[in-house]
Amino acid sequence: MFLEREIEVGSFPSAVYAIGSYDRIEREEAFGHAVAVPLRIPATLDTLYDCASITKPLITTQLVLKLGLLEETFHGFPVRRLLTHTSGLRAWMPLYAYDDPLRAILEHGPEYEPGTRVVYSDLNFILLWMLIGPDRYVALARELIGLGDDAMFQPSAALRPRIAATEWGQRFEPKLASRHDIAGLRQGLMWGETNDGNSHHLGNGTAGNAGLFATARGVFRIASAFMRSDYAELASRNHTEGLNEARGFGWLIGSPMNTLPPQAFGHTGFTGTSVWINPVRERIMVLMTNRVHPCAAPIAMQRIRGEFHRWAEGL
Repeated sequence: MFLEREIEVGSFPSAVYAIGSYDRIEREEAFGHAVAVPLRIPATLDTLYDCASITKPLITTQLVLKLGLLEETFHGFPVRRLLTHTSGLRAWMPLYAYDDPLRAILEHGPEYEPGTRVVYSDLNFILLWMLIGPDRYVALARELIGLGDDAMFQPSAALRPRIAATEWGQRFEPKLASRHDIAGLRQGLMWGETNDGNSHHLGNGTAGNAGLFATARGVFRIASAFMRSDYAELASRNHTEGLNEARGFGWLIGSPMNTLPPQAFGHTGFTGTSVWINPVRERIMVLMTNRVHPCAAPIAMQRIRGEFHRWAEGL
């Protein structure tokens, strides 16, 4: 299979996928090694991956909708604009480098006129996490979304053998911030703790923008439950008509490399994860990789995702 070829050429050390209808998984496989250095642990269907930004639609967006917060405003930011990345906030900030993260967002985050364009930003979902309540976010996720052995926050050390490792040292974000004087940067292998710096430092792995750990089956299960919810159609509708990118509530509308119909929607994660849904055929496609292990090198993940969806649609 082409995923095995991508592992052989070094695109990522492991990959696990799950494909099926809204009702059930019809095909799933695991390839490669969940941990490649300093030891080698094979990936299995039970491997937990750092989901990174697919946490946004799978958990944070659903909590906002389930809690009835859609029409709320938080520190002047309408929740609808936070969910659609039209808030006016810049794409990213190393909030862990500031004494007061919320004040940093309010003072240094605004970058463009709200509602005039889509700028994908972690800051939007960190604000949503603050609105939901950092002290109850995980408990609500467990209660309202149904976390368990296949999807969780803050996995225990005992689960490490099941977890796919990510970067060796927090190196990508300091480069992104163009500064290397940030205190508390991690130096060792990130294995069992969220790769995202803001999520790790601000919320102990639960800052709303990232932090979910899940198997491909777990992601599939959450996506399947979402599609049977009474707000799925609303969340997956294009709420940014006329702007530079089609966005639903938490979801990107369309597909990588245009390999799915325009009604398709999904989300990707920096660590190499993705979930895409084709409502025309009622199909869910989950691809989990740890493409940042042991370092976040540039690879053609969008091409790989496009090829995966093209292959999955042909099953």
